[in-house]
Amino acid sequence: MHRHFRFALLTAAIASTFIPAFAQALTGITAEEAFDAVQLQEDPITGADAKVALVDVRTRAEYEWVGTPAMVNQIWLKDTTFPIVPDLGKVKLVNRTGFLEYSLLEYSVDGRRKWTPISKVAKLDTLPIAINIPYKLWDESTAKTLPNPDFNAKIAELASPGNVDVLIVFCRSGSRSSSCGTQIENAALFDAVYEIDDPTPGSAGGVGGFEGSPYSEVYNGYHGFPGRLTEVQTVPSVSWKDAGLPIRIGIDPYAPLP
Repeated sequence: MHRHFRFALLTAAIASTFIPAFAQALTGITAEEAFDAVQLQEDPITGADAKVALVDVRTRAEYEWVGTPAMVNQIWLKDTTFPIVPDLGKVKLVNRTGFLEYSLLEYSVDGRRKWTPISKVAKLDTLPIAINIPYKLWDESTAKTLPNPDFNAKIAELASPGNVDVLIVFCRSGSRSSSCGTQIENAALFDAVYEIDDPTPGSAGGVGGFEGSPYSEVYNGYHGFPGRLTEVQTVPSVSWKDAGLPIRIGIDPYAPLP
């Protein structure tokens, strides 16, 4: 009995010597938790003050043309002269109670919750809040994705002293972010690394990221959009689009963030 116990301890010690700390499953958080963490600059789990970076690990084409997480600087209405400035830049597309159509913008101003019909909105001024560091690159010649040789170097730049304490990564649904999260060579330089995906411990994931799961095409092939009834699924989506959070489409993926 004791001999077997000592052997188990020795095996565990050897394993811990050769398995790097970053080869662990990332902690999942919801898209809304990620948004709040970035805008408040605090750890999404502990609430401690931290320098937080949201990293979009999808390809540059996805980042630029499918859209990426954003904040809303100003809401301009059709019949007003001055814009509305929402708290934290947080605006969600929601529906009216009893209605199927998602037709309201929900936000807060000076701590007071408000709703505005989108029919009254002239435009939204948005600003992307995610940094694009692709985990894989699209190869036009082979029509396949290839590993990005600069991925870990770019992540390491974020970990430079005085820069980023907490890293939040995401992809389309959670699969790539789970894979790349275990390959981040400099994860130990961050206080914590999270991904937007199912926060349930031991979850198979794949229901987070920017668009969430297609749920075996039950939504006619569509991934995330506000109003999908994902709560009827075994594991509800926690994606950015399903949460109705702001997005920005058609941006230069190489331009630095303000």
